[in-house]
Amino acid sequence: MRLHFTDALSCYSEGIAVVTQADEDLEAILYSNRSGCYYEMGNYENAAADARKCSQLLMESMAMKIKAAHDRGEPGKDIKMPPLVWKNMYRLARSLHFGNAEDAEVHYPLHLIEKQLEESGEYGPMATKMREQLNYYLRMPSNNEKFEPSLLRASFQNPYVEYYNFGHDESESLLRRNEGSNAESIWNEGSNAESILLDELDDEELSSLSFLFGGVGDGRHAFATLLDANHQYQSLSEMKQDKFRLHMTLNDISAQLLAKDVLVLVLSYELGGAADSAKLALTTADPFNIGMVIYYVTLGYAMPPYVHRKMVEHIKRWFTDSTFEDFQQTFPWLVISEDTWTGIITIMNAWVEPEAHYSPEFPSAMEVLPSYRPNGDDRVDNAMAGLSSMGAGNELIGDMKAKLDSAREQKRAQVAEAFKSMDLTLDMIEKAKYALGEDATEKEMRNFLVEIVLDQMLDGGPPRYVSPMDKLFLEQTKCLNPEAGPSDEMKEETSSFVIGKNGSSPARGSSKEEAIEAINKYKPHVGKNWVTNPVQIDPSYWYFSDGNRATDEFNPVKEFPQGFLTQDVISFMSEPPPDILSAKTDEEKEKVFKSNTLASNVIRYYWHVGRAVTNLLGKTVIEIALGSIVAFGDASSDREGKALPSKYHRITLSNIPDYTGMHSVFITVAPLLSLKSKSVTPCIQSNCLLNTGLWKSYDDYFFSTTALGYKEAEAVFRLRVADQEPCIWGTNVWEQVDDDDERVESLSLSHEELRTWLHRLFLMTVVPADRDVNSMLREEKASNINTFLLTLSHCVNLGMSAHFIASVLEDLLKKKTLVTKATLSNESPALYLDSKDVSKKRFALSAFHTELANQTAIFLQNSILGFRLLDTSVLPTQKASLYELELGGISPKYEQSWTYEYGSVSSAMSLGFMLQKTKVRGEYDISTAARNNNNNGNHMFMMMAMMQGGGMPGSQKKPSKLRRDLLSSGDEIGHVFSCMDWDLANQTASFWMCEDVFEKFSDYHFRLIRTDGWFCL
Repeated sequence: MRLHFTDALSCYSEGIAVVTQADEDLEAILYSNRSGCYYEMGNYENAAADARKCSQLLMESMAMKIKAAHDRGEPGKDIKMPPLVWKNMYRLARSLHFGNAEDAEVHYPLHLIEKQLEESGEYGPMATKMREQLNYYLRMPSNNEKFEPSLLRASFQNPYVEYYNFGHDESESLLRRNEGSNAESIWNEGSNAESILLDELDDEELSSLSFLFGGVGDGRHAFATLLDANHQYQSLSEMKQDKFRLHMTLNDISAQLLAKDVLVLVLSYELGGAADSAKLALTTADPFNIGMVIYYVTLGYAMPPYVHRKMVEHIKRWFTDSTFEDFQQTFPWLVISEDTWTGIITIMNAWVEPEAHYSPEFPSAMEVLPSYRPNGDDRVDNAMAGLSSMGAGNELIGDMKAKLDSAREQKRAQVAEAFKSMDLTLDMIEKAKYALGEDATEKEMRNFLVEIVLDQMLDGGPPRYVSPMDKLFLEQTKCLNPEAGPSDEMKEETSSFVIGKNGSSPARGSSKEEAIEAINKYKPHVGKNWVTNPVQIDPSYWYFSDGNRATDEFNPVKEFPQGFLTQDVISFMSEPPPDILSAKTDEEKEKVFKSNTLASNVIRYYWHVGRAVTNLLGKTVIEIALGSIVAFGDASSDREGKALPSKYHRITLSNIPDYTGMHSVFITVAPLLSLKSKSVTPCIQSNCLLNTGLWKSYDDYFFSTTALGYKEAEAVFRLRVADQEPCIWGTNVWEQVDDDDERVESLSLSHEELRTWLHRLFLMTVVPADRDVNSMLREEKASNINTFLLTLSHCVNLGMSAHFIASVLEDLLKKKTLVTKATLSNESPALYLDSKDVSKKRFALSAFHTELANQTAIFLQNSILGFRLLDTSVLPTQKASLYELELGGISPKYEQSWTYEYGSVSSAMSLGFMLQKTKVRGEYDISTAARNNNNNGNHMFMMMAMMQGGGMPGSQKKPSKLRRDLLSSGDEIGHVFSCMDWDLANQTASFWMCEDVFEKFSDYHFRLIRTDGWFCL
């Protein structure tokens, strides 16, 4: 039964307003009841005020009664203090305690109760007990060291969680709903987050716009937003231009990706300053050469030697030969902390001198290019790579590839057959002749048109802003087509690259065969002389992977136009690329042909980025933030006073929930959203990538880390997904829910439901279900005890009663066996369970009590928990310290991300440790778990289910013995810890622990464990 405290509060307030002064006892009762309502609602300030008022009224009433007795000549000794006084005194103390009042204030009412032990009845012993409990806070040490709670489990290969060179989604501006985009917009129809039109913002909004790009990757969304802001800025009045201010934070966990983004921003700024127009950037040597560096740095795996020399010159000039202070003065619009700068410079030093910083040895172009597959159907290649990662053999993959190729050829034959009987229109003939030459035969023209149709049907459409020569060169060499332009150096580079009888490079009238022949003649020069692009190879990842590279299917010829040059982005450009499909006259076609190359459009795009920076100097700040987005959100309070925003109007998270889940996003990143204004609806957009296919519905995906359905998030997290039926495969927008929203009240959870949810969340955190350690497609369970504790604090911050949240935590701390309605999934992926009337179950949790008590004490010592407990009897009393254990000698077989035999997947954030009194060799070891989990027979079924969006089947493996024994025998097996950091290079584990806990377990055996397959390393 839900308690409608709001309605009761209103009734008691009305009663207090009308009660007569003559009836002080009734008035005191009304104040007492209203104090109780305030207390249950978590409004401790008003609860304390009403408790004081009630006690005051009753004391005054008692004093008047005693005086009246004295006036009658009676002693008045039989007149006692009403029990309601002591009840309210005790509630006053609790209200002050949970309202975080000073200790002296809390102790005072308890002292008054204890002075009248006989008279106060049951409240006397209760006050004594509470005062003894509060002594914990008086003796509690405060840490002198900097404690930063890790909110995600460590990975064995930490911090190399995942590694991407390129994104694959369409760039979109956070200012827009992008209704004109070719692809489905990120701003779903159910969203209230309309486009932000600068001209319609008031002065306060216009002067404080801020956007956060989490997992920024190659920066495409940030660049699109910058171009949009500049485009709108040009139309503002002079007065509004003076007011305009924009802050963009670019965050990523990969130093290599951020270093590339910073390099590209600086080069773009230099490019924009070197030419007053995009046309000049393409026709003048100096800016063109800068553009060629950007072209190869961003999209290529190898580059001509001259381009490489220019790249090194730029990096040395602006970065490695510069100082942090000089860089800040030169580029005041780029805000980089010293820690981030150090991370970026470390990467750039390796790019400049790879022979000194890469281990194994930096690869040549001939060594790198074989692992790069830019041609073919990306979707098929990605699917095949996924099958391979799950253990499918070459024979099986080859058979599937052959069948897919056969199906493609059948489609090709069908299209060709259709064209045989089709009358060619004049427009078709004109376009074919323009591409092939005036002497093209009808057969050649029909074949040409077949290729166009197949591109449209099978490859997602023709590259509207790329010449066919770019595609051919990439297919034959796996490199970007070198364009000479106005550069003497590039002309020398391409002097031996001639096509056709007239020796032009490239020639419009040349046949495909002539072009391929010329490319193949030039190809040995590429392999021998071109230089590997170091910007695409993270030196840390190169060391971690022992020089092995995963196959990369990125196709820049197709994906740059589709991903960067969207119709919306083109509309932001003052000098957009010519559209080959819109060319009508011979003059227009010739212009398009000459300028419509991948290189020219890359240069044109980044020239606009550079001009946007130049135009908005003094108006826009681009902040570079290295690290986890979860850690960034958790440290947001540190930004106050540094002229950096601690709130953002819009936040985009690219693929991050793949690894962390939505739960950590909600409790760390969502609080960064600004308050809703009349013109701007703050929101978070998030998408997933690989692991999306595990779940059948968005509810299942959302439940996997939050232990809630997405609709329940409205009441618990005050966030609402915009789409009525969110798509598991799409990008979803989350918006703030107003506190006065009627839907929140109707969806709010009762205390029993809230307690059940927190129990379920705790169980899913400490004992997640077994996941297949051999598969890249897996349900990530990255949350740890710190995440759970921060969730409790987040609940209090959102207005839930601190004393109720504290009671949940106290129960978990005290009870070795948890009796609850919460359900625990033993299969992965866990599915959303919308059943609230389930029988209670019992779970042995003693194996997890030590860590929960330890981390709770550390949170209290560092004032992170956000609320206080009453029962502190099980908490450690000594200060916490950071401990580091050297665990050298771990077998190298566990270190490689592709050694699936041992369940070692780089994205597996599942590392923890267990303390055991007695260690039994061979028990709970990795080999048994790997055999149990190695379910290769179902890999094909799993892959097909994922590709069809049907979700993954449940685990078909033996249950983990370690997990089963922990749940049945508890701390007899060991004490499990989820909060730790791992350093792969030095093989050290570090963790925070209270000194009395460390002393208690100092002679226990330390064992690294993984909580995906539940085994010891």
